[in-house]
Amino acid sequence: MTMKLRALFAAAALATVFGSAAAHAEPGYATANVNMRTGPDIDFPSIGVIPEGEPIHVAGCLRDESWCDVRWGPDRGWVYSEYIAFAYRGSMVPLPDYGPAYFRIPFVTFAVRDYWDRYYVGRPWYRDRSRWYSYSWRPRRDWHAPPPGPRTPGWWRRGYVAPPGMRPPPDRGWRRPERIERRDDRRDDRWNRQWERRDGRWEHRDNRRDLRQDRQDVRQDRREDRRDDRHDRRDDRRDGRGPGPGPGDRR
Repeated sequence: MTMKLRALFAAAALATVFGSAAAHAEPGYATANVNMRTGPDIDFPSIGVIPEGEPIHVAGCLRDESWCDVRWGPDRGWVYSEYIAFAYRGSMVPLPDYGPAYFRIPFVTFAVRDYWDRYYVGRPWYRDRSRWYSYSWRPRRDWHAPPPGPRTPGWWRRGYVAPPGMRPPPDRGWRRPERIERRDDRRDDRWNRQWERRDGRWEHRDNRRDLRQDRQDVRQDRREDRRDDRHDRRDDRRDGRGPGPGPGDRR
């Protein structure tokens, strides 16, 4: 196998791995009213509070699994990892129980300038970016990284202290608030109705297009029939006249 082919296979393998990770890193759910911040430190400005039960898309987590980079609606920011849950075998489990890798979420790093210039241009706090570009953010003091090797669900709860002003994350089996589920059901119903109406419009449009095409075909067939008739009549007239007299046929 040539070096070029090896490179192509390696690129395809990497694309598959990262594509699977990006495709599977959703949906997670906020298990409490949790702040979304502009960086993985409580000193960073808050973008807003994600309500309990809201679906969020996890783009990546720090290597020690203390914070995760998430998308919530149009916003992008950082939340505590233990307040994110994923569906696992019919129940909701906190993300640290099995770890980001289990849910195919990549580990990421954080660089203030790159992150802010990518996601926060034009936002109110972007005016203070020079202050935050030079800020030395700190690892979480109330968090310990997961042990090496296989982990036991709930390992992170030993000695765990909830962040100030927050209750500890719920245990395994947490359920989304009914009001959130009902809202999502209504939204799904609206989307389904919109798609049905759109499908109906597309079908009606396709029918009209087919009808126009049929009419065009009929008109084309008629034109061809009339042209053939003209050719036939011209040929008949030519055959009826026969060849004209030649110069030696004088009488």
